[in-house]
Amino acid sequence: MNRDWIKNMKETGRLKLSFWQTVNHYFIVAFILLIPIFTLISVFEIYVTKTYDGVRSADELLRFSLPWIIPAIAFFFIQKFRLRFKKITIDYTDEEFKETVERTAKELEWTIEKNNKTYLRANRPWNWTGSWGEMITIIRLKDGFLTNSICDPDKWSSVASFGWNRKNIRTFIKNLNDVKNNIPVQVIEEIQENEWSLKRIGIRLLMYPLSAIIITAGLIAIYSSTIRGMIAGIAVISFVSIWIYADIKMIIKQKKARKHYNV
Repeated sequence: MNRDWIKNMKETGRLKLSFWQTVNHYFIVAFILLIPIFTLISVFEIYVTKTYDGVRSADELLRFSLPWIIPAIAFFFIQKFRLRFKKITIDYTDEEFKETVERTAKELEWTIEKNNKTYLRANRPWNWTGSWGEMITIIRLKDGFLTNSICDPDKWSSVASFGWNRKNIRTFIKNLNDVKNNIPVQVIEEIQENEWSLKRIGIRLLMYPLSAIIITAGLIAIYSSTIRGMIAGIAVISFVSIWIYADIKMIIKQKKARKHYNV
């Protein structure tokens, strides 16, 4: 990141991404819009080129595609919100900041890409926890710092960190307070965040019915007797299936961890 990027992020309070990072970050939006896009192509073939070879009318195609626009808009604003920085007001020295970075990097297996008096950029790798990894950005200020953690836009596109984005920020702040208060590093066996918290239950109450609707729509698209419909259907079903698999895997992993902890 150059000085102009740092200045821009301080002024806007939002994380700035490169072109391809932006494409990857908002990929879910384009992914959900696959079916509406293919539908519009079919409508174009019906009214303009007269080459449409499907079985549905233009009205049926449009009615089928419109519901997909709503989750696409929702995910656009969700991904946009995730680029916001959180400002932490706190005094610290360079030595305290350096030790905090070292503690957090060791605890969360961060890979430090850049760490100077202006900003910190780190990455947490994928480790079978349901997240492909995260990109952590901390911009240092005179009276504190700006912090942000998002699913790593340089890796496979992901919309869920399964709590890791929040944990990256929370752990860094905790370690900084510990360093300032001269609290030594403590090795504590930590139980992962409760997968059945009210927030997690709320997310599942929203996502599982939505996933069922998407899978049903994907199956309908597969049997639409058009190549584009089949491609779009297989794509959306695959994406949703990956999310469901990762969520179930996290539940099973936490159950085993709690059983081990209680032994």
